[in-house]
Amino acid sequence: MIRLHKIYDRFRGRYPRLIAFGIISLSVAGLLTHPTDSKAARYSQELEKLNRFVQTSGGSDAEATIFREGRDLISDESWNKAADKFREYVRKYPKGKDTDAALYWLAFSLKKQERFQDARRSLERLINDYPKSKWRDDANTMLVEMDSTTGTQPSPAQINKYDDETKIVALQSLFQSNPERGAEIAADFLKQDAKASKRLKEAAISLIGQNHSAAGLALLKDIIRSNPDPHLKKTAIFWVGQTNDESVVDLLKELASKSNDDEANKAAVFALSQHSSPRAGAVLSELARSASSKRVREEAIFWLSQRKGDNIDNELIGIFNSDSDTQIKKRVLFALSQRDTAAARSKLIEIARSGSEPAVRLEAIFWIGQKGDEQSADELMRIFDADTNVEIRKKVIFSLSQMNNQRAKQKLMDIARNGDNPAVRSEAIFWLGQTGGDAACDLLIQLYDSERTDEVKKKLIFSMAQTGKKACLQKLMQIGKQDPSVQMRKEAVFWLGQSSDPEAKKFLEEIILK
Repeated sequence: MIRLHKIYDRFRGRYPRLIAFGIISLSVAGLLTHPTDSKAARYSQELEKLNRFVQTSGGSDAEATIFREGRDLISDESWNKAADKFREYVRKYPKGKDTDAALYWLAFSLKKQERFQDARRSLERLINDYPKSKWRDDANTMLVEMDSTTGTQPSPAQINKYDDETKIVALQSLFQSNPERGAEIAADFLKQDAKASKRLKEAAISLIGQNHSAAGLALLKDIIRSNPDPHLKKTAIFWVGQTNDESVVDLLKELASKSNDDEANKAAVFALSQHSSPRAGAVLSELARSASSKRVREEAIFWLSQRKGDNIDNELIGIFNSDSDTQIKKRVLFALSQRDTAAARSKLIEIARSGSEPAVRLEAIFWIGQKGDEQSADELMRIFDADTNVEIRKKVIFSLSQMNNQRAKQKLMDIARNGDNPAVRSEAIFWLGQTGGDAACDLLIQLYDSERTDEVKKKLIFSMAQTGKKACLQKLMQIGKQDPSVQMRKEAVFWLGQSSDPEAKKFLEEIILK
């Protein structure tokens, strides 16, 4: 249900606030990762922490040697030998500068061997003997982690006396061993008069959301309805969308359609898109068709396109056909472009070929180009050949230029060489300059030598300057020195002045000093 990695990769630029809040912040202490992944990530972080410490420690050479050897043994996962190495440091340097660190890494190595009592004794010595140690918080966190591993439940008092990072680990451990008690403490953190930090409250909401209990769902609903903090409210909205409980659909619909908070609207629409029930899908379709807020409609159209099923294509096409709002039509075109279905592609092509609104046709042409495949290239070339509208042809040229497709580039070259309209030829020449390549540079040089139209020649000079190719640079210097047209010489010299190439700079100096 939580397709978060795919959603994040595709939409982080488009929905930065929602993604940052609804996904990234929920990974606090590994809250959205598989336990195995979380442990691996934590181990990697610990190893990096040890490596940084070894590199910056100011102890004697002999002390530093022991730490380096201990680090290498931990890196090799030779836990018993690593424990012996850090125990050696503690024995040799009981008052050493880094004894507290040695005690921590001794405990770390012992924990990896599941020698939890020995590890606990090392950590307790660190905490008691070095109350100001920078390793103290890490030691407390490791104690809580070991409690979770051994089934020991951290008490509320134990949780509350630590820093936020340790509190979160402790609360997570409590949820694993006693979900009911974990939910009670999390609920305490979320009371209006609680002094818990926002980060801790967000983590508490996330753990409640993952616990999938009736009491937890009721608490999430209460946060959504009454908590004044918009960030906490959005976190709760996210998690009710993961429950698949039918009772939350009406609440999410109400938030999406009636809330005055724009971010809550977005979060509710997203939550509906994650809810797998048919009714949630129906509500999302209803919002896409007829929500009173255009912004909510646009959000719903987008997230509707991420759901599976042939009926989604029909729904989106129906919205396009029945709606007169150009912006909504454009949003539907984007939604269709995100769907890898024959029906969605067919509708995009139909609109690109013969849509009644020029702006909408241009949008469809753009999104066909973004698909980048051979079928899209073929369709764009057919549209170019069949249509005489200059703006349509220019948009096709742009879309072809954005495709990593050799046939599309060849079509641009053909248009630049043989186009029957100077404005259209100039557009192709411009985008050839932007996409670069040796073949494009060679063509631009050839076209300049045979061109008779000044405006096209200016575009060729500009595009040669944009390719960054040495052959085009040398052609510009030739034009600047020898072209019979004063205007063309000036144009070439101007664009040579924009180049950082040493040869271009030398050429300009020669002109000045000559």
